[in-house]
This record gives sequence, structure tokens and C-alpha cells, in this order.
Amino acid sequence: MLTALTIRHIALIDRLSLDFAPGMTTLTGETGAGKSILIDAIGLIQGDRANTQLIRAGEEEAEVIAVFDYATPGPVATFLQEQDLLEDELIIRRTLNREGRGKIWINGRPSTAATLKALSALLIDVHGQHHNQKLLEKRYQRALLDSFGGLEDTVRTLGQTARELRRLKTLRDEALREARTRADRRQLLAFQLEEIDMLAPEPDEFNRLHQQLTRLSRQDEWRSVLAAQLDRLFDADENVHDQLGQATHALSRLTGLDERLSPLVDALEVARIQVNETAESLRDALNENDNDPAELDRVQQRLDALHQLARKHRIPPEQLDDHMAALRAEAADLEQVDAASASIDTEIAQLEETYDRLAGQVAEQRQAAARKLECSVTESIRQLGMPHGDIEIRVAPNDSAQDQRPEHGHDEITFLISANRGQPKQPLDQIASGGELARVSLAIKTLTAAFDPVETFIFDEVDTGIGGAIAEIVGRHLRALGQTRQVFCVTHLPQVAAQGQHQIQVHKHHHESGTVTEITPLNDATRIEEIARMMAGVAVTEQTREAAREMIAQGQA
Repeated sequence: MLTALTIRHIALIDRLSLDFAPGMTTLTGETGAGKSILIDAIGLIQGDRANTQLIRAGEEEAEVIAVFDYATPGPVATFLQEQDLLEDELIIRRTLNREGRGKIWINGRPSTAATLKALSALLIDVHGQHHNQKLLEKRYQRALLDSFGGLEDTVRTLGQTARELRRLKTLRDEALREARTRADRRQLLAFQLEEIDMLAPEPDEFNRLHQQLTRLSRQDEWRSVLAAQLDRLFDADENVHDQLGQATHALSRLTGLDERLSPLVDALEVARIQVNETAESLRDALNENDNDPAELDRVQQRLDALHQLARKHRIPPEQLDDHMAALRAEAADLEQVDAASASIDTEIAQLEETYDRLAGQVAEQRQAAARKLECSVTESIRQLGMPHGDIEIRVAPNDSAQDQRPEHGHDEITFLISANRGQPKQPLDQIASGGELARVSLAIKTLTAAFDPVETFIFDEVDTGIGGAIAEIVGRHLRALGQTRQVFCVTHLPQVAAQGQHQIQVHKHHHESGTVTEITPLNDATRIEEIARMMAGVAVTEQTREAAREMIAQGQA
């Protein structure tokens, strides 16, 4: 609900602050007083395009601030929470400047016009000569019927199913286009992996064989070095092992004379033992290696085979392990893709069955809701000055959409009207005048308000072209709507104005510096004067005031 509105430098308004209450509030004033300025200001809060011509002459900047209360939980609270804007109340501020660089804040945080539009759609619903044109749109007619029939959740599920179907069918089509490419790739991978498996490379085999080849190619040098060192350490006449033994024997004879020599003797003995063990290891290595030339050939051939395989795959031999792992992973992925592609058809068939079942339910429920709504709207517009009006809401299958499975179902919704006796029913956009359209719109809004999450409705001169008893009935409809919603009504008719629980007067005031539109909430006394003015024009008499009092009393009864 809109609780407060502040306007600064918008058109003829200099500075204005208003507080609002629940129920029905009427806005009255002479033609040209500036009632539409309020609608324009609220349009800015709704995210309308920033028009610099709205900025008051002589000013560089304009501003509108609106404060709302909202239900928690509810659609507004959910929206604000998703945007991380949830507060105890909602404050929307919008500024305009001459350079066209306006700004928007929602609860103190900068925002965009798109976000503001989405939010305001949950806050305010405006009806007027321009806004009533929405009723001519097939999409809006369908939304009204679904709202009246309580079908939003089912239709939302239907739309989600349709979108998922489109997504899966796109995936399937892509899979079919890529199937040939995948088949060729899978065949190539199978050939490559078969060739690899025939060679059967072992992990890190290339590096190990390369090291072995280096050793085998220097076999003579290796044996020569090992034999020479074995001779030096143990086999020669003056070998290290014997010399260590001699040194050990010589020093041990002196340990009785010098105790410091005992550790040295022990160390020499350990060294002699280690030399002996080293010599044995060298001898074993020389005996084990028989210098087989065939081993060198085998290693060389194996390395040549690994080199050839690496060249085929255009990689260094050292990367064969990683490359083989990548090929096997790709082959496994292709198998999974093929399995997933096969499962898509099953999932599509299941979703199509779900969609068709939901679409059938929606069609039946729309038919039932259409019969109820058309009867109620027909009764309502006859009360609103169309005594022979007759509404039909046609729900017909759209044959061209059967295979497409659109988000809203297969039904095409058409609102038809016969405004006069004997006139055949035709679509609203073909025969409905502005006044007739306004009354149909008012009737539908009154009937569907209970299903609408929006709490604030603004009716901008929906009573154009009517008067007398019909105007009073229009006022009663608006007042009835005000029992559950906040309603603002811009009107020139006293019969409508008298129905409101609250009334605001819009008038011009001329200063030496210029003209200013002033907006004043009326009390009981000033309200009588305003209703009397609306009834009598310039000359307001006591008799007119008494008639105004009676009209207000009847309107509040």
C-alpha cells in the first residue's frame, strides 16, 4: 500500500508531501488543475521513461519519493529479498535532471529502471484511457482469465515444462548434428587405442629404457672401470684392503703404549670391512653382466617402436603416458554422451506426456472459469450503463500451436462483446469504444482483484462519458474494490467522488513568480464545498451544499 508520496519540482508542483490511508481516495479538481501530474509522478515510480519535460520550469532537477507498506510474506517481500533490498518498509526514490542522467534508489541502494518496473508491477496497477488498451491484448486477456480461475500455479508449471522441453529438444538436435562427428572420432579413437594396446607401453617405460640404452651403449667402459676399481681395492698386489690390514696390525701393537690409538685401530678395521664389501659388490656386478649384445638390440628396437608411436600422435615420447590416459578418457566420455543422448528421447517423451496432461487440465479449467467470468462481467457492465451489453470469453484450441507446446498451453483466449441489442459479439478491439472499454475493464478488475497480489489501484478518469445513476454505480464498484485494496480515483463526477472514504483536491494557485499546483486533503467541511462545486459549477448555494451533504452521506452508507 502507498503510504506517502513526496514530489519536488515536477511540472506545476513545486514541493508536495502527502500521506495516504487504506480504502478509496478520490482526486478532484477543475480541468487543467494538474491531476494528471500525480499520475505522471507515480509513473516515474513505476519505472516509466524519464521525461525531462516533467521538470518544473526554472529548476535543474526533480524528485519523487514513494513509501509503501507491504505484506510479509508476499510477492513484494520475496522480490526484495531476492534483490537483497528487504527492509521494514519500502522507499523508492527517483530523480530527474536536465542532462537526462536520472537516478533510482530502492531502500537507499542505487537501482535500474528494469528492476523498478518489475517491482512496481507488484505494487501499483494503473487504469485509464491509455492503460485500458491492455485489455485488447490477447496475452492480457489470457492472464485475466487465469487469474480469475486461480490457474497461475498450474500455468506456471506448464510454462516450466514447456521451457524444459525446448531445452532438451535443443540438446537432442545438437546431439543429432554432432552424432556423425562423434562416430568418426570414436572410430579413430578405437583404432588408436587398439594400436597402443598392441604395443602395450608400460608406465614411464620410455624414460627407463632410455637410461638402460645409455648404460648398454657404454658397456665396455663400464666393465673397465668396475674391474680397475676392484683390482685397486682388493685384487692387486698392493691393494687398499691389504694396506688397511697392515696399518691396522701396526697400530694395534702400539695401543698398550698409547690408549688414544685404540679408536683409530677400530676405524681402520671398519674401513677394511667396508672395502671388502664394496669389492664383493663390484665382483657380483661384473659376474652378473654378461655383456649380451642382443639386450642392446632389444632395448633399441623397443625405443624405436615408442618413438614411432609418439610421432604418429605428434607428441614427444615422454608424454605418451599422459596422452594415452587422455585418449581413454575421451573414449569413455563419448560413450557417456551417446548414452545420455539416448536417454534424452525418453525424458522428452515423459515431459511431453506431462505437458499434454497439464495443458488438458488448464483447457478444462479455463472453459469453466470463462463461463463464470463472462456471466459476472456481463451482469456488471449492465449495471455500469450498458443495459444490453453481453460478454463472451471464448476459449478455443490453437491448432497451429499443437505441435509447438507453447508455455501458456494450446488455448487461444478471445474476449468478445455485444454492446447493443441485436449486435453480434465481436472482439473487443473491433467494436468497443473508449467508454465501453473503461467499464469492461472496471468490471473485470473488480471481479479479479481478489486474485491480484497488487494492493494499490489507480483509476484515471475511468468514468469518462457517463453520468447520473451510472456514475454512482461506478463509484460503488470502486468503493467495493476499496474494501480490500487501496484505490485512487481521478474523477470529475460528484457521484463518484462522494463514494470515497477520502478526498483530495487539486487546484492551481497563481503567484507572482508563476503558477503552482497545490494538492490538499479535504476534511468534512471542505469536502462538502468541493462536492457542491462539482455539482453546481461556479455558483455554489446552500441548497447545493445540502445536496452535497446528502450525496456524501449516501456514499458512505
